[in-house]
Formats: sequence, C-alpha cells, structure tokens
Amino acid sequence: MKKLIALFLCIVFTTALCSCGHEHEWVEATCTAPRTCATCGATEGEPLGHEWEEATCLDPKICSRCGATEGKALGHNVTSFTVTLEATCGSDGSQEGKCARCGELITETIKATGDHTLDNWTVIKEPTCNEKGKEEAECTVCGTKVSRDIDKLDHIDDNEMVVVKAATESSAGKKATHCTLCGKEMQTESYELTLEEKNAIRTARSYLGFMAFSRKGLIDQLVFEGYSKEASTNAVDSLDVDWNEQAAKKAESYMQLMAFSRSRLIDQLKYEGFTQEQAEYGATAVGY
Repeated sequence: MKKLIALFLCIVFTTALCSCGHEHEWVEATCTAPRTCATCGATEGEPLGHEWEEATCLDPKICSRCGATEGKALGHNVTSFTVTLEATCGSDGSQEGKCARCGELITETIKATGDHTLDNWTVIKEPTCNEKGKEEAECTVCGTKVSRDIDKLDHIDDNEMVVVKAATESSAGKKATHCTLCGKEMQTESYELTLEEKNAIRTARSYLGFMAFSRKGLIDQLVFEGYSKEASTNAVDSLDVDWNEQAAKKAESYMQLMAFSRSRLIDQLKYEGFTQEQAEYGATAVGY
C-alpha cells in the first residue's frame, strides 16, 4: 500500500512540473497572442483572433476585445443636400442633408462664389495705341469695386509717306507713314536725292546767301526757277535752316525800307510764307 501511495505522488509531482522545473503561471490568450507562461514564456494553444465590429461613418473597424482598429471610417453618405443659405460673391452659404448610413443631419459650407454681379462699367483710363486702358464697376450684390484692363487700340495707318529724315547730297533720307492716333511710324522707306533735287539744293543755298526766305517762299522761288514742286520741297527740307532766324532777317530788311507797326510787320512776314510763330519771332527780334 505504501508503494502505491509513493507511485501516485510521483506521478502527480511530475505532471505538475514543466520541463524547466517550475509550475507555469499562465497568462490568458489575447487576440494576437496564445496562452503564455509569465515565467518562462512557454505558449499553449492559439491566439484568440480579433472580434471585429464593422466600420461606421465616424470610426474604422474596431476589435471589441482589445480595441485595435483596422482601415478607415466610412464617412457620411449624403445622397442629396438642401441649400439652406445661398452663397454670394462675398459670403459663404450652407446646405444640409441626412446620412443614408447613420441618419445624422450633416451641414456643409458652400464657399463664396467670388463671381460679382457687375453692371455699368465706367472708363477711368482711356486706352491708347501704346497703353492699356482701365474700367471699373461696382458689384450690385456686395458693393465691391472691380476693375479690368481695356485692350490697347490698334494703330491706324494714314498711308501718307512724308519725310521724317531729310536726305542730303551725301546721305539717304527716310520717309514714313504714321498712326493717326499716336503718331508712331508705320511704313518706312529710304530715299536719295535725285540730280534735280541736288541742283535745287545748290540754287536754294545761293538764294539764302543774299536774301532771307520762309520755307514756303524758298520752295516757291525754286518752282519759279523751273524745278518741280517735289524736287523743290525735298531740296529745301534737306537744308539745315533756322526759319525763325530767316524771319528775323526778313523783318530787319523790311524795317530798313520803311516803318511798320508790329501787327503790320507780322502780316507782311506771314504774306512772305512765314508761320504765325515765326512772324512773331521776327517782329520781336527787331524790337517789337
């Protein structure tokens, strides 16, 4: 009998001890770990695995046992909204709708449109050929003033070739057409003096050597000498002449011949082909 009792105790003792010589202190299995001995780390069985609660509008999938999450929240599912406040150009609006999943009433902001209602544009800067213009209007909803550019104007060519740089006996000149709005040169071409024009220059110089002339008077004198109107004009314009000085010389020659009032002297100079400004300069130069 004593032998049987000793054998029983031996069996119990050996089953109570592990191979490492101690009794296991088991920590219960979790979602991700099996039953584990807190002393030696030995395991028994399998992890329990997560017990997932399905994701909602606000929360991802959540394990009801350990609180672990997976994925993302579904977000509200609103199939249609009702506008509760219209957005304007300068202020936000709002809209409401019910989530088809959870039934929550969702309110969203409608951003301000930024699209002003503009009428009655007023030009505050006229456009030119070289600069854009500007116009302004006030929004009829919020009162904001808005401005915008006006495109530059197109140049308008007068299609009249005129001398812009007179040719000389030794160098070419330039002719050009001009914009009727701003005066910009449009079409250009170079030209040289003809033999007739060169001879007209020599004749014009000889006249200026002993007598004062206005531009018109000198051209007319060359035409009288038999040169063409065009050749006479080109010849005179190629000369470097101070027409104010010519008016002063002509005024002085008249005053040496007879007495003139200022107005009468100016009229006489204008009759000779001088401009109003040149005639007044000539009268002033002789003391009037």
